[in-house]
Amino acid sequence: MVQKVAVIGAGISGLTSIKACLDEGLEPTCFESSHDIGGLWRLKEEPEPGRTNIYQSVVINSSKEIMAFSDFPPPAELPNNMHHSEVLLYMRLYAEAFKLLQHIQLQTTVVSVRQTLDFASTGQWEVETESSDGQRETRVFDAVIVCTGHFTHPHMPLKDFPGIESFEGRYFHSWHYRNSEGLQGKRVVVVGIGNSGGDIAVEISRVAEKVYLSSRSGAWVVSRVGQGGIPSDLIGTSRMNLFMERLFPSWSNTMLEKKLNKAFDHKLYGLKPKHGFFAQMPLVNDDLPNRIISGRVQMKPNVKEFRGSSAVFVDGSVIEKVDVVVFATGYNYSFPFLPSALQAKCGYRLRLYKHVFPPALTKPTLAVVGFIRGFGAVNPLSEMQARWATRVFKGLATLPSEETMIKELEKDTEIMHQKFACTELNPIQVDYIPYLDSLAKQVGARPNIPWLLLTDPRLALQLITGPCTPYQYRLTGPGKWAGARQAILTQWERVLQPFRTRVVPEPERRPLSRWSVVVMVSGAALLCCFCYNKHPLPSLLSLQSLLRSPHAHSPHLIPSSVSLWAGAHGWVTPSHHNDYFLTSWLLLQENPEPDRASIYHSVIINTSKEMMCFSDFPIPAHFLNYMHNSLIMDYLLVCFSACFSVSETDCVPASISDHSPLCCQTDSLSRMVQKVAVIGAGISGLTSIKACLAEGLEPTCFESSHDIGGLWRFKEEPEPGRTNIYQSVVINSSKEIMAFSDFPPPAELPNNMHHSEVLLYMRLYAEAFKLLQHIQLQTTVVSVRQTLDFASTGQWEVEMESRDGQRETRIFDAVIVCTGHFTQPHLPLKDFPGIESFEGRYFHSWHYRNSEGLQGKRVVVVGIGNSGGDIAVEISRVAEKVYLSSRSGAWVVSRVGQGGIPADLIGTSRMDLMIGRLFPSWSNMMLEKNLNKAFDHKLYGLKPKHGFFAQIPLVNDDLPNRIISGRVQMKPNVKEFRGSSAVFVDGSVIEKVDVVVFATGYNYSFPFLPSALQAKCGYRLRLYKHVFPPALTKPTLAVVGFIHGFGAINPLAEMQARWATRVFKGLATLPSEETMIKELEKDTVIMHQRFACNDRNPIQVDYIPYLDSLAEQVGVRPNIPWLFLTDPRLALQVLTGPCTPYQYRLTGPGKWAGAHQAILTQWERVLQPFRTRVVPEPERRPLSRWSVVVMVSGAALLCCFCYNKHPLPSLLSLQSLLRSPQ
Repeated sequence: MVQKVAVIGAGISGLTSIKACLDEGLEPTCFESSHDIGGLWRLKEEPEPGRTNIYQSVVINSSKEIMAFSDFPPPAELPNNMHHSEVLLYMRLYAEAFKLLQHIQLQTTVVSVRQTLDFASTGQWEVETESSDGQRETRVFDAVIVCTGHFTHPHMPLKDFPGIESFEGRYFHSWHYRNSEGLQGKRVVVVGIGNSGGDIAVEISRVAEKVYLSSRSGAWVVSRVGQGGIPSDLIGTSRMNLFMERLFPSWSNTMLEKKLNKAFDHKLYGLKPKHGFFAQMPLVNDDLPNRIISGRVQMKPNVKEFRGSSAVFVDGSVIEKVDVVVFATGYNYSFPFLPSALQAKCGYRLRLYKHVFPPALTKPTLAVVGFIRGFGAVNPLSEMQARWATRVFKGLATLPSEETMIKELEKDTEIMHQKFACTELNPIQVDYIPYLDSLAKQVGARPNIPWLLLTDPRLALQLITGPCTPYQYRLTGPGKWAGARQAILTQWERVLQPFRTRVVPEPERRPLSRWSVVVMVSGAALLCCFCYNKHPLPSLLSLQSLLRSPHAHSPHLIPSSVSLWAGAHGWVTPSHHNDYFLTSWLLLQENPEPDRASIYHSVIINTSKEMMCFSDFPIPAHFLNYMHNSLIMDYLLVCFSACFSVSETDCVPASISDHSPLCCQTDSLSRMVQKVAVIGAGISGLTSIKACLAEGLEPTCFESSHDIGGLWRFKEEPEPGRTNIYQSVVINSSKEIMAFSDFPPPAELPNNMHHSEVLLYMRLYAEAFKLLQHIQLQTTVVSVRQTLDFASTGQWEVEMESRDGQRETRIFDAVIVCTGHFTQPHLPLKDFPGIESFEGRYFHSWHYRNSEGLQGKRVVVVGIGNSGGDIAVEISRVAEKVYLSSRSGAWVVSRVGQGGIPADLIGTSRMDLMIGRLFPSWSNMMLEKNLNKAFDHKLYGLKPKHGFFAQIPLVNDDLPNRIISGRVQMKPNVKEFRGSSAVFVDGSVIEKVDVVVFATGYNYSFPFLPSALQAKCGYRLRLYKHVFPPALTKPTLAVVGFIHGFGAINPLAEMQARWATRVFKGLATLPSEETMIKELEKDTVIMHQRFACNDRNPIQVDYIPYLDSLAEQVGVRPNIPWLFLTDPRLALQVLTGPCTPYQYRLTGPGKWAGAHQAILTQWERVLQPFRTRVVPEPERRPLSRWSVVVMVSGAALLCCFCYNKHPLPSLLSLQSLLRSPQ
């Protein structure tokens, strides 16, 4: 009898219902109230009451293979997690392929659906519709399918938030949200932590001053990017996984939560919910952890009330000056066109049998399709519902009696409420595969896996162990599709295809042999006997001299070897006399003296310098390994003067000072240097001022802009010759790693600070140490040149220009250059033929501020440094498409490390360094393996030719998500531009490019310095230890902060400044020019061999070794063996914890009394910013041993039974089991 079917709604559920009707020979007519198909996935510029709405940046949470139409696989080139526009495109392709559009009446609203008078016999319905011009029409249909969804009526629970009616700001429901426009610089509270709440909080946080995400219950957070970069919903959604979950539900839940907490600790981040993972749909969000760790989103508990412009939370905390409140509080569900009797509830859910049929109807001719949620895409669920409904309409499938349906419905509701965290706003949730299978069984389309294991094992294994994709329900039965098998076997090919936009050749690697492993392990066992600080293991005889304080000057602690050599050279040992020196100094005694040791002219010591040196006074590197007696004398002389605080100039005879390399550059600097010019008031400048003051020098800092901050002071408009950053910049290093060594950052500051918070921290530092009074703002240094008497004085003429153009020249005893190297954009247009005639717009990343003006554009970003990655990701949120072009690729790391700890606090200890030095190849391989576990860099087109440690990695939390969703597409290097097209070296062409952003690095220059001081050695400046020009006769000019390392630049710059000022004062010495040049050239060769250096990346150092080398010069390198004997707790932190800057304030010049406490409390400061929503830990009883035994035994038994509940075949029942279900 049923022939004509009314379908209400032309979204995904509506389209699949039309298709199901046509498959069963029915005549569908679809009524769509809007002007186009698409439903939820059609973006509306303005919200349309009574219809679903989405925001501009929406990307589907399910991957394309999971959400596919069962007989129409998505095109291979579409991204795995599609943008809403691509979902709509896929729907159009589907509608066109099956000729569905001709059955749809657009701009036709269904006003009412009511039973005909003879419904009891005919089952027919009167459907009243209204056209766009207001004309009403009533038609009779044999059946009705309701596909209007449940995101149409926003739920605004204002009564739950006292004071909201008098709230001084603006508030609205997430249904009204389109984009973050108008929310720049605002303080925003987002209430609710569903997918919309999470997305909106993250998106607004990129432009707002601060976003507070309020959650009553918390949520488990999963990423779209699964292990190895595969879409996460393709992992763990197989029938085998379901089988394991059914066997061990608690264990499965625990293991999954453990895995999620390994990515980041949900309790630490204030996200952990009361319910288990499987009790409620998780929050799908790739970027929320990064926004929390950077402090841009702050988790808060539920809002208690609003007071004026303040939000008061249930924990008593108050956020003042709130500008906007977004209620992401879900939706009410209703079907106003249906009779109220058909909207009866059972618990929180509608009274629908299997979520489809009202059991009270005498004729099952009305079905609700798509009003459901599960751990998977809704599309396959609604498609299966539609296939079942049309089979019921046709009489090819039958329903139980009303009584049976109600009993089953009530039982199912009770189980659902027990298993899931259901509420009025989350009334329906089902187990994904079991629900699909239950409906497939009704249809006759459930795959027969035992049969397939015998007839097609390859396909059967895919069905058992692979993701449960919708094609499985087209293998057999009604609606069988001949292409289903091929679709299943090729589904992984379609998953991989969108990534193939920049092919990365795999380098050949020789595997380690077994013997190599044995040798490495044996070597590790031996080498671990020695500590990182290279101190010999103390013996009983030398323990006192090794462990004494470096500042102990007791004459009785001078080793006997000093007496020997001193006696031989005319010293009087201080054991019996107060005067330490004789007036007569001789290199060698011509005549032996009684009772004194004596040596002959040609004596060379038998012991190498490293074995004979004092434990806290290393011999200079340029000394020969086996020294002549004269060099030993020089070494002892300097050691002696340091021990007794005697100036070398008071004790060193001319014959020694003229020849001794130890004394070649100290002549009278300590008496002469007083006034120091510091150029630049960024981080390097501030630390240099502080270092000058610590050494009793008089610094004057010249800053060309109107404020301090350097790189970290955001400028609305780029200022030529100065550093610039974009609005959304968050520092890559965590606050403890980039801290000033004697000024820990406030605990409440986020771990990865926004640029505004970095600037705040700098201001606090400058104010604490009274640095501002030494800074002259709006004063530009024009030139720095040597005075005429530089050879004797080491002084410099510094010419500066004030804001009003007035020039002044002043004399300084020393100069520290702190201008950085992000001031001169490098725009290599000659490398890109055709750019001069490019029809679009192009600019350097130095000019970039935000994505304004790039909405809907096609953008090519050239270069994959940190700026290129950040800009590509940010633009991709508003652009039509972003193409990220890279010549070499990059290793990508997240700010969020394992367990949610800042990534740079993990693996950056001295112990890690020691292991890395012992096993460099293995360490590199394991680190790359770990990065590829997060997502396969080769698959994503990102894998570089170089190893991880060869170049600074790209720090970006969201790039993998943008690639998997297709918003950013990786491309190789640009070959040329043609008109508005970009041609790449692999021959691919992108047409209609609107904008090109060159993130191609910076040139470095110091225009105010003489050209002789800007000479290069390889790609780098000719600077000894990246600080001192070796050609200067007086070391009174230093470059600070011009360096790169695997860590924050701040500690590097600070240590450089401390060393430089010590040299200025004559408290630290430099080798001879020749020695410095040799060391510089050797260091450059090593650097170029080890790191991927080039003109844009000229300088890179090993972070801890470089810091330690300078600390050794300053005298502040921590003595770890000494610490183990005196303070084991601190020693363990220094050895195994992150190498934070406070370690270099434990001892020596500039020692800070708070360093010990700063190190021991650093983890407390790391955790403090997360404590904004406290999550009580639920009590859990651990499994007993017997429980484990029982579970394992049960598993062994139950594995004998297949998932499909078929009995194990016996000889008698084999024929019945294996026959075709048809």
